[in-house]
Amino acid sequence: MSDIKNIQTLAPLLAEDFIDFDERIFERDKYNEFINYKKNEPGLFSKYLICKLHDSRVIEINLTDKQFSITLNDFSTYVFADAIINRFSLPIDSDKILFPLTLTFNTNIVVTYNTVDDDGNLHVVSPVKLDTYLYEQVITADNDKIEVVFNFWQSNIDRPGERFIVIVSANDFSLTENQDFAWQKVFGDKYDRFYNYFKQQFDIGRFVSDYHKCLELIAEFDKTTQTK
Repeated sequence: MSDIKNIQTLAPLLAEDFIDFDERIFERDKYNEFINYKKNEPGLFSKYLICKLHDSRVIEINLTDKQFSITLNDFSTYVFADAIINRFSLPIDSDKILFPLTLTFNTNIVVTYNTVDDDGNLHVVSPVKLDTYLYEQVITADNDKIEVVFNFWQSNIDRPGERFIVIVSANDFSLTENQDFAWQKVFGDKYDRFYNYFKQQFDIGRFVSDYHKCLELIAEFDKTTQTK
């Protein structure tokens, strides 16, 4: 293993998860401005940035010489589906439903998996199996390059779980949403009006990644439609 960078310098948003600081080191307003200014470069990824994929389970990660892809079970959609299942007492096992979303990096990809020591130094390690997506910070977003620092969680049976930093850079990037197709497979079109309302609220920035918030969302939509 070898030190490559200090996480505080590279990704201060993520650094706060690893190191105790007396004061916040991450300037959120400036990052929001950066993301808004650069939103065309990451494309669809923009609407999921600033931790909206937090707690999404990793379905699959593929790494080759030419491509790096991460497929997640979109946590917000999963939680809303679970709320629908329970609200309407549907005979569906929510533990088995998936709402895939895939991040794909192509062309001149560079990927490193890292651990972080107590001083914030990154240590390169071999790729490991990752279980849960935690956060991300976009470092570069230009027409010909994107660089993202990801924070993942790895569960361990015989020892405490740990977090890994995955740094990815590439010339081309895309995000593929498969949640709509997955929703149709699970529910058909019976609950589309609820689902469309959920997506509308997600797209305008409302926090909908909590089970009780989703139940409130369902009740809110029910009340709105009943008064029309």
